[in-house]
Amino acid sequence: MLVLAPVIGTHARAVSKDTLSVFFEKDLARIDTALDSNKETVDSISRIISTYGHTADFRMSVKGLTSPEGTSAFNQWLSHRRVEAFVEYMKNRTGIALSAPALDTVSLGVDWDGLAVSIEKAQPFDGAAEALSIVRNTPVWVVEDGVVTGGRLKSLKDLQGGKVYGYLMDNIFPSLRRVEVVLQYSPKPRPVIMAVSPAPLAQAQKRPPVPALEPVARIAPVPEPEPFYRMALKTNLLADVALMPSLEVEYLINEQWSVAAHGAVAWWSNEPAHKYYQISTIYPEARWWFKTKAPWHGHYLGLFAGGTWYDLERGARGYQGEGGFVGLSYGYMFPISKCLSFEAGLGLGYLYTKYREYLPMPFGDDIHYVYQQTSVLNYIGPLKVKFAFVWRFLDSNKKGGAR
Repeated sequence: MLVLAPVIGTHARAVSKDTLSVFFEKDLARIDTALDSNKETVDSISRIISTYGHTADFRMSVKGLTSPEGTSAFNQWLSHRRVEAFVEYMKNRTGIALSAPALDTVSLGVDWDGLAVSIEKAQPFDGAAEALSIVRNTPVWVVEDGVVTGGRLKSLKDLQGGKVYGYLMDNIFPSLRRVEVVLQYSPKPRPVIMAVSPAPLAQAQKRPPVPALEPVARIAPVPEPEPFYRMALKTNLLADVALMPSLEVEYLINEQWSVAAHGAVAWWSNEPAHKYYQISTIYPEARWWFKTKAPWHGHYLGLFAGGTWYDLERGARGYQGEGGFVGLSYGYMFPISKCLSFEAGLGLGYLYTKYREYLPMPFGDDIHYVYQQTSVLNYIGPLKVKFAFVWRFLDSNKKGGAR
């Protein structure tokens, strides 16, 4: 009579290698589990890390990639941010902080090779052969006499008047916005059931215990994504205290760039005392965010330009005029809740203003404002100081559904 007994094989373990991709929205570097197959992918990666992440032979490589839109510098930065976002997400999800040699990361910027392969594998479309030839054969930059005159991206945009590029943006580029994750690990050996001759009862009682089967890792639930607000509404508390109510609207284009429109007005007057505090200003601003901890949290540099109109008098000589200005700003924003923040900033620049000086002169029962002279002021120095209360809204995560 034969007996079936579990035996652990002594041969070398086979190494498993899995390659998976996690996708991103255009210009963004945050994990969105509602996008494409991301939920199933991060579930699988989390399961593998939780099971094998502590083993000596576990390896994970993460490659950051982007689609071609935008500048080369921005795409390189964006691919790096996507790698950082993925590694941080997995650390929070599994509780395992990987480091070298178990973790290897690289940021490659635009995935030109992936674009060529995707065009080859795509359903035939008008201009596919020309687009593939451009990707394969046109240099990223075409330089003549030390001046950049064209390149791969420009050639794609010019193909058939932009029609082919529009098709690529809608159908090919989304698959390039990703991190490519390669996981290598050695599965634990499982007991092999073998037939052996019956052993004496005494020996049978001393046989080693049956090895336990490999435990199944528990997968942490997918965390609810943090809100990603596109818009911010602000008021400068310092201007409000100075009785010059202000309002600002800012739109976050991506994690590195935003645009804003500022406005402030004070239109107070006390005619019997000949006091006028009337001033209004409006200006747009473009901002570059750096050393950010999250969207709307970090440092920025801005470029602004605008105009102002004013009538200022305190019972004596008055000044009425208009002007224009341009300047640079620096600021820092930090959250105080999921949708509220504070922002501090300073703006320096150049102001040109032309104004008319006048004197209020009594004439009978009335007051006449007598023109004195016209003057011009050229000023360089501080143009704005800000400590603003910020309300962030328009959550992109609530647009609904995957692409």
